[in-house]
Amino acid sequence: MKFKQLLTKINVLQENAQEQTFGGGLYIGDPQGRLGQSALTDKGTFNIKLPHSIDAINAMLYGFSSREYIDPDGVMAVIKQKLNHFGFDFGYKSALQDGPNSFELVQYGSPQLGVYGQNPYDDVSVKGFSQGDGIKEKLGYSLTLSVNVTKQPNFLKKLMITIVPSGESSLNGGTDCGCMH
Repeated sequence: MKFKQLLTKINVLQENAQEQTFGGGLYIGDPQGRLGQSALTDKGTFNIKLPHSIDAINAMLYGFSSREYIDPDGVMAVIKQKLNHFGFDFGYKSALQDGPNSFELVQYGSPQLGVYGQNPYDDVSVKGFSQGDGIKEKLGYSLTLSVNVTKQPNFLKKLMITIVPSGESSLNGGTDCGCMH
């Protein structure tokens, strides 16, 4: 059997092959095509100003929420990697607790430092650099990754993962550029 014939038989190993998740996955293709909808098929899913973008990302996260896990902490690394496709990141250092867990999201920045920027017309020596989460300036509010962990009767854990609006992020409003002036 030739390699190309093998790939047609095991399409899950092909790059851009369909992910077997209920809520859709990444790199599936055209929403109207034979492979169905995907979080990345809608134009500009990284552009969170579009009304459907967060819904598309939450649809992908629903695919992770429809399963049960022995070790939910291992799944968080996969979720972090998937959210990086949209420019999102979050700080995750310790194990998930049973019940609600929440993580501040940043877009195109660091979970520890946030997003630094500057208006080219402002004097940096007077105002310093602006700091934020990269989200509030686009939407008017911050976003949080909500992860609710529930222990099932079979001793596995089920996660309910969604991106929800939050009032404020600890990263917004700062002007500390990190230097010693």
